[in-house]
Amino acid sequence: MEWLLLVLWISIINGGLSGQYILNWMGNQPKYVGDQQIGVSAGVMTWWREISKLLWATIAISVEIKKGKELKFFNPGYLSMITIVICAFTGVIENIGFFYLPRFYSPHIYAPYVNIYLAFLPFFGKFLFNSTLRKEHWIGVFLVVIGLAVPHLPYMFGHNTDPKTILDLNAIIWILIINCCLCSQQVLNNKTVQTALPGVGPNALVFWREIWKMTFISLALIIFPFIAQVTKANLPDSVEIVKFEQRVLAKTNDADKEFLLNNFDRTGNEYVIKSNLPEETLEKVETVISKTEYNRFFTLFSGNLFPDNWIPILFVVAAGLTGYIYSFGFFKLSKYAAHLWVPYTNLWLAFLPIIMIFFGKEVTIPQIIGAVVVTAGLMVGVSDFSRNKVEEIEKKYK
Repeated sequence: MEWLLLVLWISIINGGLSGQYILNWMGNQPKYVGDQQIGVSAGVMTWWREISKLLWATIAISVEIKKGKELKFFNPGYLSMITIVICAFTGVIENIGFFYLPRFYSPHIYAPYVNIYLAFLPFFGKFLFNSTLRKEHWIGVFLVVIGLAVPHLPYMFGHNTDPKTILDLNAIIWILIINCCLCSQQVLNNKTVQTALPGVGPNALVFWREIWKMTFISLALIIFPFIAQVTKANLPDSVEIVKFEQRVLAKTNDADKEFLLNNFDRTGNEYVIKSNLPEETLEKVETVISKTEYNRFFTLFSGNLFPDNWIPILFVVAAGLTGYIYSFGFFKLSKYAAHLWVPYTNLWLAFLPIIMIFFGKEVTIPQIIGAVVVTAGLMVGVSDFSRNKVEEIEKKYK
């Protein structure tokens, strides 16, 4: 019965996760949002995603209450709540990254990299739950590393490569952040279920997690724009020529470009803002530069919650539904040690490059091979069923 439950929910989670990546990507592509500018920051997208997930979780617990479930079974207890709060905080950071990366890269480029942590889950399982480490785990790690390297072989051997297939420094930083966040999520999900009071189900845990995620992202959308305004993050005194031309001038219309060039002097290898400019001019310069996503950190939290272009929000709301489904599934299965089942929730990685071909993306054979090998590596680590019986983690409260 345990394996039947695992197989069912793993299939559902695979569908939810793959749908999440594709919807996040589509919502960040002008082609799918009416050939308009996206006009919605990663932070605002995260806010709408959490609103959507909270709505679905609220509907779910309302149905449970209507069926007669007592309110006391929606209180997870202070220990479980602490893990939910931490999990919600890292979840918000992770979600912002998941809306940043698809703006610049197809999901089949970066998705295998944000799941590197899965190869090391058995080692966390050994440390936290005294689970057994076996040779299969080491083979799995080796395959994951090989699979991640394969898509970059043409570039390493000097072949011409699309720049969008090579991850820049910002992408690498976000990939590292997301790996840390996702890894903490899996461990904390185990701890959340393990420490929850008796009778508390997955819907209650998802509901409280979304409450806290809404709190954190709402605070971020207030605090960071205020910091950006106080520090004049989008009003630089000087900018390197290449950076100014690529990240500012290239992203403005002719009128704004002319306005900026009239208020910046090209000196040496920099553009320097003219001195003694009127306050109104400085405010306009700041507004024009902020629209170009010049400061990539503060841009993550800029913009109105009610944008002119609502099409990206529709994709985000749909992603919220798939997100609720797989979050419920993760809590449902978190009574088992994460390293025993989480790698199987990423079988979709092997098929993602093929799916992206149908969206018109140019997918190479090395990318397909890499995704398949990475997925195989994640599977090998938990493939020895004869010595690996699925057992529930012992709960604190019985």
